[in-house]
Amino acid sequence: MSMFENFTKKVTDTAKAAARKSSDLVEVTKLNMSIGTEEDKIEKLYLEIGKTIYESYAKDENIDDLFVEKCKQIDSYNNNIKEMRKKILELKNEKICPNCREELEIDVLYCSKCGAKQEIIEPEAEVILEEVPQKLCLNCNSPIEEDSLFCTKCGTKVE
Repeated sequence: MSMFENFTKKVTDTAKAAARKSSDLVEVTKLNMSIGTEEDKIEKLYLEIGKTIYESYAKDENIDDLFVEKCKQIDSYNNNIKEMRKKILELKNEKICPNCREELEIDVLYCSKCGAKQEIIEPEAEVILEEVPQKLCLNCNSPIEEDSLFCTKCGTKVE
């Protein structure tokens, strides 16, 4: 492989890594926007609950069973938020300290804020590009281009 091909491969690999990080940033932004939307829905339901309670109170009605469906909807929105926050942590390679709720890097063993021992979470395996083994000169052990017939360092003929 020529030096130009090596350079091109490294630039391509770097560009792919940057694109992956950019994609993760876009995903985090989308998830944060979705969290805001879910939180807005919860606030609207809170207002509806309050209005319904007051109207029921004003009419001297029993209010116990009137809010079951609204509360189930709030539970659903809260579950959506929890899942989106979990996905954000995965994308950022972070975790939450169960003791103090501090965001931590995924590989820390103790919380930097409260000192609590952390559960070990294995990060998702990244694709690692293997380098193709280079041919070496039998005489001087220098790397040799794949299509070379002679070593450029010592002049030995490549077998």
